[in-house]
Amino acid sequence: MRLDDRFLRRLAAVLCALALLASALPLYAISVYNHPYYDDYSFSADVHQVWQETGSLSAVLRQAIQSAKETRQNWQGNYTGTLLTNVQPGIFSESLYFVASLILLTAFLLCGWFFLGTVFGQKGLGLDRWQVFILCCLTLSLLLQLMPDSGEAWYWFNGGVGNVFIYSLMMLFAALAVRMWKAESKAKTALLTVALVLLAVVLGGGSYGGGLFSLCLLATALLWSLVKKQKRGFLLAIAALVLALCFLYSMSAPGNNKRALMINNTSSPVKAVIQSFYYGVALMGSYTTLALVGVTGLLVPFFWKAAKQSTWKFSHPWLVLALIICLYCTQLTPPLFSGVHIGGGRIVNTYFISYVIFFLLYAFYLTGFVQKHLPQEVRVPANLQKLFAFVMACVLAVGLCGYKPQGEVLYGPQNLEGMKAALSIVTGEAAQYDVEMTAREVVLNDATQKEITLAPLTAVPDVFMDDLVVPDAIYDVRPSLCWYYQKDVIHIVGEEAQP
Repeated sequence: MRLDDRFLRRLAAVLCALALLASALPLYAISVYNHPYYDDYSFSADVHQVWQETGSLSAVLRQAIQSAKETRQNWQGNYTGTLLTNVQPGIFSESLYFVASLILLTAFLLCGWFFLGTVFGQKGLGLDRWQVFILCCLTLSLLLQLMPDSGEAWYWFNGGVGNVFIYSLMMLFAALAVRMWKAESKAKTALLTVALVLLAVVLGGGSYGGGLFSLCLLATALLWSLVKKQKRGFLLAIAALVLALCFLYSMSAPGNNKRALMINNTSSPVKAVIQSFYYGVALMGSYTTLALVGVTGLLVPFFWKAAKQSTWKFSHPWLVLALIICLYCTQLTPPLFSGVHIGGGRIVNTYFISYVIFFLLYAFYLTGFVQKHLPQEVRVPANLQKLFAFVMACVLAVGLCGYKPQGEVLYGPQNLEGMKAALSIVTGEAAQYDVEMTAREVVLNDATQKEITLAPLTAVPDVFMDDLVVPDAIYDVRPSLCWYYQKDVIHIVGEEAQP
């Protein structure tokens, strides 16, 4: 039985689909225990108050827009994330906050699948539908399981919607751009161009790292289209111009200067660029894990076959590698320039996502380089192909079983994000968290009590954000809670005992 026959393809596809389900379902399941967190309160406090007073969706939308305008003047200019954060599901009821996680997870999976399927599929690099299915399942499973900070990716709407969600839309933009490039009718080309322009408006108000990254990617694509004399390059240029104008509008917000003065730790542009290469290369090294190598190894036979049929010459592997490193490091420049180092977990998540995608794209190019530059065609016996697949599967298994993210003490699969979520549900930790948070919110929602005392939580799932209602917390969330719930004073049990 040959490696690429129908039975083995279907078996591999089923196993990969099960891996994706095992990765995603626990993350979805634990979302029903989640509650609003930190900046969810401060960004949406006024909108929440309007909902409490009017119960009107139109009034909520008007206040959300007004709050976004005020945030632009006083804190930051990335209007997309600000506007969306103002209408986080918890403003209507804390029990609806799980919808935030459903939105973030589903958008990431759908946009990621669409992007990978388009770029690596027949409209892109040439993998067939079975190969694309396996690639999508393996890649998305890896991204979910090894996400550096699931709490800030899926379970904190304010952090997730301004970063991972924006990168989800960036993947959607890239996929639509490829489809516009390949569109066979003028009507479809026009429709896709309009979609790209609308997405450019959204992305222009997204994260600053993502905005600069998108502009650099588009500049690279436009330069390539100019060299190749592609007629549809001007359509992409329209979307790029809109993105650039919206990004400049976001960057020019008065609030950005006020925030910089408050942080008082900004860097010079030159220093920020140099640091972005230093930290970017370091991150790339830390993300090159056995699990990623194993996934890539399993996909190499697919890449080999597609590269063989490709018209590309694959002649410049070092130039392409240098380009990828430069593009990757651009994401780090804005946070380094603004004085927040490489950013919190919500931003680091985006570095991980982009690196995995770049790694696979470069693996394809490098495979093509080897395939095209061999002195003669190499035919690998079916048994050796099976052995190679088995070895790569073992590498992947070892990488997952021996996984230890930063901050953990022990190595093991219990550190995988899906496993963390499942264990938290099975042990009852997630349910206990939900009970204690619900009890806390009952007190917070009691309008008759203007001065209250809250106790720290006794159980917090690993995939959730840490409790900030504790003595000597890194960030004092109480001012935001007072604003959101209209309290005068909030005390914390045990804070008097602190030195």
